[in-house]
Amino acid sequence: MNSKNTFLPTNIEEGKAYYNSHGSSFQFDIIFISGDPYYDHPLSGTALIARLLDTKGYTVAIIPQPTTDKDYQVCGIPKYFFCITSGLLDSMLANYTPMLRKRENVNVPERALMAYTSNVKRLFKGSFTVIGGVEATIRRFAHFDYWDNKLRKGILNDTKADILIFGNAERPLLNLLNVFTKKTGTKADISLEDYKNIDGIAFRISKNQLPKNIRLLPSFEEQLEDKEKYNLAHRTRYLLPDDAFIEQTGLGYIQHNRASHPLTEGEMDLVYGIHFTRKLHPATKDFNAVTDMLNGFENSVILGRGCWAGCHFCVIPLVQGKNIAKRSKESILKEIKMLYEEGNKKINDLTMPTINMYGSYCALYNVAEKIHSPIIGKEITVYNKEEYCNQVCVGCKYRVMRDDLIPLLEEVEKLNKKHNGELEIRSAIRHDIILDQKKLFRKIMQFVSRLKIAPEHISDNVLAQMNKSNKKAFEEFLKEYKLVNKEQGTNKNLVPYFVVAHPGSTMESMKELRKFSEENGLFVNLTQVFTPTPGTISTAMYYTGENPITKEKVHVPRTFREKKDQKRIMMGEKVEEELNDGNG
Repeated sequence: MNSKNTFLPTNIEEGKAYYNSHGSSFQFDIIFISGDPYYDHPLSGTALIARLLDTKGYTVAIIPQPTTDKDYQVCGIPKYFFCITSGLLDSMLANYTPMLRKRENVNVPERALMAYTSNVKRLFKGSFTVIGGVEATIRRFAHFDYWDNKLRKGILNDTKADILIFGNAERPLLNLLNVFTKKTGTKADISLEDYKNIDGIAFRISKNQLPKNIRLLPSFEEQLEDKEKYNLAHRTRYLLPDDAFIEQTGLGYIQHNRASHPLTEGEMDLVYGIHFTRKLHPATKDFNAVTDMLNGFENSVILGRGCWAGCHFCVIPLVQGKNIAKRSKESILKEIKMLYEEGNKKINDLTMPTINMYGSYCALYNVAEKIHSPIIGKEITVYNKEEYCNQVCVGCKYRVMRDDLIPLLEEVEKLNKKHNGELEIRSAIRHDIILDQKKLFRKIMQFVSRLKIAPEHISDNVLAQMNKSNKKAFEEFLKEYKLVNKEQGTNKNLVPYFVVAHPGSTMESMKELRKFSEENGLFVNLTQVFTPTPGTISTAMYYTGENPITKEKVHVPRTFREKKDQKRIMMGEKVEEELNDGNG
């Protein structure tokens, strides 16, 4: 086995050395192409999946941020397939500001999945390509594209890739590899029968292969012609997040199998128990700048995945799922202990999308099913939901809250004392949920230097369009926050995150938010102009002017002028009424 300070290979020569195979016939099984730099850390999706495959006995390589033909060719052609991702961000979000200004020094191309897949297909004729990650997930269906200001087809149509993996990729990818290892590895040898039972993948089918038991969404052409059809597609997927769907584009059809179940605790422990160097690859482009950007992340420890808050503008439920997948307390403590024993003195964060959701679950998922886990190599029990619900999880009687984080933090305190270490929690909490977790709130506050929350707005009308809690809940939280500070003898800063120009937001509602912030002494520097992101309910509102869930008409700030003015109000700047209107 290689030294634990060794990176995974990034070219053929490194591959031969890493896998101790020096013959001329050496070939990688899977080659990853990513728009992210190679950061060998569990926070990096590409590194995480590649490390998992490596532990399963596959030979893997990572090509980070390729630009030239030579970059693509350094690892040769894989035995099975290329895995292609734009990275942790959609590539258009990475390349443009909310005001559509081009960002500088971005090393991922625009529409990266299209660019990367096209180059692979050109350079390696007949190669098999699998796209995945955030960009593939949020663009897998017909979607409004803010940068083109029009509807675009599902990303499989535009990339011409062979398979799309959406959401959490570990099980789907390993199950797909199981198919390939039993076949010759050629496209002609893989059939529909091989794909139809793999959760979490999308693939092409012909009209005569249409199954009768899978829901057919409005076609791309129907959605293009009729905005109500577009909203219907969004509403259907939102209310049935676990279902399989088929979407037609032209004469072709894409089948989207049901989403993969969240990883069990045992699977999460195995995946995050793999050793990483936790370092940036030395050949990274703009190494110093990227190092500065990653500073403070190296000793972050993952708690879990998923978020059921249901914010209409957020892609996390699409990418990680609404159900929480968590690591065990023992697994997390083992990693923290290892970091301390390696000489680190500070744990940068215990991270998941919303840390006070750790351990929570939905009681409606109560129908057990046995499936084989290719991650841990044995049968596991997963749970399905057969009872219909409206997907409004906050305040739902079936949402079971747990304070599992308290005993974990108590054990971390013991490790801190033993190793003279320190934990700082930087991840955000959900402020309305924490009101029902007051003991946990006080425990978390012991480990923060400043507390991050995301109220997003204060106007009840805007909050309703965002699917966020109301103004009253935020006011109650502020009282509790002050009380906890008083009890603990501290004066820790509160860092609220606000969004301007979201559908439903007006100049008057922004003035209301600014006034509230001033009256309550809130620091409002973390303010983001809403960016319509593919796949979200908020983006459907932006495109159609109608909430696809409630079907009510919604004001949409579309011009750059209005967006800028809303932000100026939020930042306490004067808005000049005589400025020319338009997209200036």
